[in-house]
Amino acid sequence: MLDNEYDVVVIGAGPGGSVAARNLARFGYKTLLLEKRERIGYPVRCGEASTNLADLETYGPIDEDCIETIINGLFIYGPDGVNIEVPKPNMGLMLNRLKFDPWLAHLAANDGVEVVTCARATSVSEVQGDCRIVCVSLGQGDGNGKVTETSTQEIRAKMVVGADGVESQIGRMVGLKSGQLPNLTCTGVDIEVKGLLTKPDYLTFWQGHDFINDGYIWSFPKQRSDVTNFGAGFIVPNKPGPNIYEVTLEWLEKLFPGAKINHTVGGLVPVSGFLKQYTLDRFALVGDAAHHTNPLTGGGIAAAMRAGRFCAQRVDEGFKAHDLSQKFLQGYEKHCYSYFGRMHDFELKFRKFLLALNKPDQIELYKVLQGFALSGYKKRAFLKTPIQTTKYLYRFLKFKG
Repeated sequence: MLDNEYDVVVIGAGPGGSVAARNLARFGYKTLLLEKRERIGYPVRCGEASTNLADLETYGPIDEDCIETIINGLFIYGPDGVNIEVPKPNMGLMLNRLKFDPWLAHLAANDGVEVVTCARATSVSEVQGDCRIVCVSLGQGDGNGKVTETSTQEIRAKMVVGADGVESQIGRMVGLKSGQLPNLTCTGVDIEVKGLLTKPDYLTFWQGHDFINDGYIWSFPKQRSDVTNFGAGFIVPNKPGPNIYEVTLEWLEKLFPGAKINHTVGGLVPVSGFLKQYTLDRFALVGDAAHHTNPLTGGGIAAAMRAGRFCAQRVDEGFKAHDLSQKFLQGYEKHCYSYFGRMHDFELKFRKFLLALNKPDQIELYKVLQGFALSGYKKRAFLKTPIQTTKYLYRFLKFKG
C-alpha cells in the first residue's frame, strides 16, 4: 500500500518524470513516482538518439553502460544525390534506454523518491482545497509485460506532474487539450539490426522526394552493443496506403540487403510543436506529454529531462511562495519556451517548408545547404549562391505553413 498523502505525485517514469521526481525529492518534498509498466524503460519505442546533454553529469552520475555511442556528426542523403555531411564532435549520444531509463529512476529512488511500478493513475481530480486526488490502480506483473490489477487507492497530492509520454491521458483527464492530432503526429518503426550499418559515430538520414518526403529514414549505430537502430517515420497519412512497417522493411532491404533483424518496435512521435498550455492549478505536464519533442527530428529525451528539471524548480518556488496556481506555474512554461521552445517553433516551420517544396526546389535548397556545410558553416558560404540563398530565405520568411 502507498501512503495516503504526498507533496508531489509524478506520473510516468521516463527520463522527464524521473528527473522531475528526483529534483523534487532533493528539494525536500515527499515524492511518489508511478510507472504503469512492470519494467521501467521497456519496451523501448524510440531511436534512442539524443542531442548532447552538455550538463549530463548534473543528471547523474550516469552509468557508462547507458551510453552506446558518442555521436560526432551526421550524414544526410538528400534528393537527386545531393548529400550533406555535418561533422561536429560530441554533438549527441546514442543511449541504451533499457538501461538509461531504469538508471534515472534508480537515482531518483536513491535521493528519496518512492518509485512504484505496475501502478497506473486512472484519474486525477479537480483541485480540492490544497490538493488533487489521484486514483491509482496497483497491480502485479507476470514478467512478460502484462499487469493485473490487484487493488486501487486514492492519494492526496499537493502537486501532480504528468510525464506519461506521447500517449498521455493525464492531461486530458484534467481538461488540457493535450491529445495528439493525426496530421501533427509521426508514426514510426524502429528495427534493431545486427552490426553497424553506417558510419559508427554518425547519425545517418535519408530524406526527400527520393526517399520519404513527409518524414525520413534513419540509421543510428549502437557501438557498445554492435547493433544499429534502423527505422523510418512519416506523418500519419490522411488516405490509405502502405503502412510504416511495410515501408521500413522495404527500405531496409533496399539499402542493406540481407540485414539480420533482432527485433522491431513501433510507436507515435508528437511533432506538433509546443502545446499552448500545459499547466493548471497544482498540475503540470512534462516531456512528450507536453509535446516537448523536437518537431523536425522527433527527438525528445534531452528536452524531457530539461523540462523535468525546470518543472521541479518552479514547483519548489511555488511551494515556498505558497502558490501553486496555474498563473504561477506558467513560469515553467516560459522557461521551457525560452530554452528550447523558440527553436522548436523555427524547426517546425522549417520542416513544413521543406516538405512543401517540389522536387526541383528541394534539390536546389539542398545544394545551398550542402555548400554551407562544406564551408564549415561559415555564413559567407551563402555568398557563393546569393540568388538561391535570397530566394529561399524570402520564401521561408513568407511561408505560413
